[in-house]
Order: sequence, then structure tokens, then C-alpha cells
Amino acid sequence: MSSKRRKIVIDCDAGIDDAQAIMLALSLDVEVVAITCVAGNVSVDQVAKNVLRILDVCGRTDIPVYKGADRALLGQDFELPVYHGEDGLGDATDAKEPDLELLQPTHAVTALIDIVKQNPGEITIAALAPLTNLALALRMDDSFSKNLKCIDVMGGNKQGIGNHFISAEFNFGADPEAAYVVLEEFECPITITSWEFCLEHTFEWDFFSKYTSFPSAKSQFLKSISTKIEEHEDGNLWMTCDPFAVATAVCPHIVTSQKALHATIELGGQVTRGMMVVDWRNFLQKRKNINLIEKVDLDQFKALLLKSVQ
Repeated sequence: MSSKRRKIVIDCDAGIDDAQAIMLALSLDVEVVAITCVAGNVSVDQVAKNVLRILDVCGRTDIPVYKGADRALLGQDFELPVYHGEDGLGDATDAKEPDLELLQPTHAVTALIDIVKQNPGEITIAALAPLTNLALALRMDDSFSKNLKCIDVMGGNKQGIGNHFISAEFNFGADPEAAYVVLEEFECPITITSWEFCLEHTFEWDFFSKYTSFPSAKSQFLKSISTKIEEHEDGNLWMTCDPFAVATAVCPHIVTSQKALHATIELGGQVTRGMMVVDWRNFLQKRKNINLIEKVDLDQFKALLLKSVQ
């Protein structure tokens, strides 16, 4: 019976919402086969430490963790985001040092290729970070994406609204070439949770307080790493991003509106580099390469979040 559970690999850069997404995945009826790390919110070394910290809190250090790409395909020339703190997990003062001996010696890209080969058509990748590892996997093995079940991506933007960059969402803006490779060359279904989707699906702070007030280790951990985010939001509602990609992958019944479209990545623009360009009017007449999530049932999503920390 366990062999029929959906198999997921989480590819992340282990910021605060990555922690929420990992906890969500571990609370659902899926097999988290591995977690792969990539530079993004923080350095890849710090990402690996953060993932091990999160798994320790969840009592799941049995899940293999692999360290991957330490920079974008063409290198990185931007300042790291401040939202997640210097260490990516809110600079919590009660942080427990992880056991780095738990890190797997294999590079994340090699691990991704091997896992997919061993489980053809069965692996879903929840891509919560710059897509560097995934693009490199395709370059090393041109059958990589054909053998995936699908990928669910938190990244990109549907209206040109940026966050860390002027007109690009962080994950795509941090490695535009990798995002381009995934959208243009992957041969498996790709589901996108965009930045604007997250802006449209926000929460009252009362819900966040409930989410981080359970007496469980997981809830208290999220509270400890999130002490600065309300100040960062500056009076706006609470929002999260990465858990949506996990939730829509594993619990598609919460999706109430989605659309198949063609999208590509702007690589050459001075102020639009990294922006996901959605061909809303089918002007390019190219294949519909993404499934764009537009709306979900927020009550069901809230229930999933609360269950994940109890």
C-alpha cells in the first residue's frame, strides 16, 4: 500500500516559508523521498543546515538531504533578500546546531537524476527555489524531465509584478536561465504558483497567531523563526508562498481555478530580466507548457497548514 503513495522530492532554498512547506509535506500522505538544496535565500551551505534543522524538529532526519548548486547558471549578482534573516530562518537565537554528518555526500543534481531513473514516472518535484538544480539535471541527462511525473513550482509572475526584483519574482529572477530551461525544455507537466497568486491569497494575522501557537515543537519552531516578519510586512496581511506549491501538488482538490497557457522567461531586458511572460492571447501560438494556478479554497488550505504543525 505504501508503494502507491505519491513520491515527492522537495528542492528548496530553506527560508521561512520553505520550512512551512516541508512541514506541510511531512504531514500529508506522501513519501518525501529526498530534499535537495540550492543557493537562493541564503548560501547552499546554509540551506543544507536549515533543512537539517527543520527535519530535526519534525523528527524526520531519516529523509536524505543533498547539497546542490551554489550559484545560478551564470553566477549571482544580486543582494540576498532580508525577509528571511541572515541565516534564512529568522536568525532565531534558540537555534540548535544540526548534525552535518547527516548530509549525503552525493551532489543534489546527481541525486535527482538517480532518483528519477529509479522511479520513472513516479516523482513529483516541489520546486520552491531558483531552478538551477533542475536545469542542470536536464543538461546532464536529457531524459530527466521525460521521466518525471510532474513539477509544481513556486515561482514566476503572471502580471510583471516583482518582489526582490523590479519585475521578476525572486526564484525566477535569481536564475533566469534555469527558469528558461525548465519552461522551454521540460517534457513533464509544470504547475506554477505565481507571486501574484500569493499576493491574492493572504491571511489575517489572527490565523498566523493560531498557526504558531500550538504547543507542538513544529509550531513553536515556526514562531521562533518568524518573530520579524510582521514588522517586515509593515501592516499588511500575512502571506506565504512555498506551502501552496506543496498543497496543490498533493491536494489538487483545493484548486478552484487554473489555466493552461504558454509562458516563457525574459532573459535580455534591462529591467524585466527574469520576468515570466505569459502568452495570455496565444500570440506566439506555442504549446501550453504551464498550468497556472489562479485560485484555491483558502479554508481547506488553512486546515492543511494547521494540521501540519499539530
